[in-house]
Amino acid sequence: MEAVYLATEAGFEVALIDKDPAVPARELVEEFYHLDLLEGGESARTLLKEFDLVLPATENARTLEWLNVTAGRYKVPLAFDLPSYKITSSKIKSNRLFAEVGIAMPEPWPECGYPAIVKPSGLSGSAGVKKVSTEGQLKAALADMTGEAVIQKYLRGPSYSLEVIADRGICTGLQVTELNFDAAYDCKRVLAGPGTGREVEEKFYELGELISAALKLSGIMDIEVIDTGEQLKVLEIDARLPSQTPSAVYHSTGVNMVQLLADYWIDGRLPAYRRLGGKRRAVIYEHLKFSRGVLEVTGEHVLVGARGLRFYRDKFSTDVLISNFEQDPHDWVATAIFTGNNEEQAWEIRNRAIKIIQKAFKTDNYVDADPFTEEDGDFDQAIL
Repeated sequence: MEAVYLATEAGFEVALIDKDPAVPARELVEEFYHLDLLEGGESARTLLKEFDLVLPATENARTLEWLNVTAGRYKVPLAFDLPSYKITSSKIKSNRLFAEVGIAMPEPWPECGYPAIVKPSGLSGSAGVKKVSTEGQLKAALADMTGEAVIQKYLRGPSYSLEVIADRGICTGLQVTELNFDAAYDCKRVLAGPGTGREVEEKFYELGELISAALKLSGIMDIEVIDTGEQLKVLEIDARLPSQTPSAVYHSTGVNMVQLLADYWIDGRLPAYRRLGGKRRAVIYEHLKFSRGVLEVTGEHVLVGARGLRFYRDKFSTDVLISNFEQDPHDWVATAIFTGNNEEQAWEIRNRAIKIIQKAFKTDNYVDADPFTEEDGDFDQAIL
């Protein structure tokens, strides 16, 4: 959905290929092809040749290999750096790279003790992530996990993200964003603005340059860190178009990452600046769910399987709303984007919009939980 939205904003004619006929972004594109590329044979290869640019939005290893070979054979620009992705898609390989180049990361278990975070090595974001505080919880978490696991110290502190776009290791840094999470460690909100992350910006750009050079990156990469107060510790990297943060950056700075990728992979052009800053608006980008009379701010997992999504402008005081509320006003999901001249104004607009939504759907029940709610022993609903 991220790629479709930004490609549409860039003025491209957008087509989507997916083996799932009910993929959420289906209703948001001009052309949809229900097709499994790995089973499509010559028709899939012929279809691929029609496009000016192919942007993978999948983590299926076999599909990525097929795209890499086929796009290369037919000289179709593929906005993807497969060698870098193979490293960044494995937390074990990524951590090995960090150790080689001297990049700080959370202390490994068992040296770190408890509490600790258990993460699948081969999944990105919050998928499969669990916090453990005892040996029994650790054993249970590992028993539930498929494949290799990474176990690291559980850290509290602000979490930030940065995208860089690079040409053979020489990168341009984009905008630092702050990430908020729901109780299951899924990203529920992205913040971007004039003051967001400014205190860590210089260190973060340096990290981006160091990692890009080590990977010899060509294309885009997302870096997620946690600020311990003493240093930035890298949680994960992903050499692919990420979700959520690109739209926040776009509405804050006007920089469209899909347009940058098209400029690079089609024309060989990268921005002339080492860093893309400029004037910034404040942005709040978050996911909402309304079900059983409860309005909840929740992680992006809520969009999986959503049908009937549409784009709206200036609806319920949002700048942009991507939602299916018209399909079923009693059970819907949404991605909402709010902007203001500064962070305080953006929050005022956002809070007012939430009240408007509550009134429109006749509910006083509102939940905005985070990973620290359980620690504090407080599951009360958040009140605006």
